[in-house]
Amino acid sequence: MSRSEKRKRDLQIKVRVDASEKALLQNRAKSCGVSAASYLRDLALAYPLTSVVDQHALDELIKARADLGRLGGLFKLWLTQNEEYKAQAKLGKHSYEDVQQIIEKIEARQARLLAIAERLL
Repeated sequence: MSRSEKRKRDLQIKVRVDASEKALLQNRAKSCGVSAASYLRDLALAYPLTSVVDQHALDELIKARADLGRLGGLFKLWLTQNEEYKAQAKLGKHSYEDVQQIIEKIEARQARLLAIAERLL
């Protein structure tokens, strides 16, 4: 428990809002994973607000980047273990150069996902 949670909060400040403002405040608080009172308090005291939605998006980006990394690694492993295909310069209907381009695209997408994740942080 943080220091602020240990304190007894028994004073109130009332704020009048209309129905649409109340709904908006409640939705924003929910997106941060806190109550409306905590949201307003943190906002008024300039505490950092973290959005649960942003955290979920960041988690998904990190998972996608990891999946691409695993895919690229498996692809490279397959290529190194199939030297006879490399010698023939043919991999089914694709050439070895096609496969190399696919690997480069995977690595480029990984870098792009990392850049997006860093912006979210």
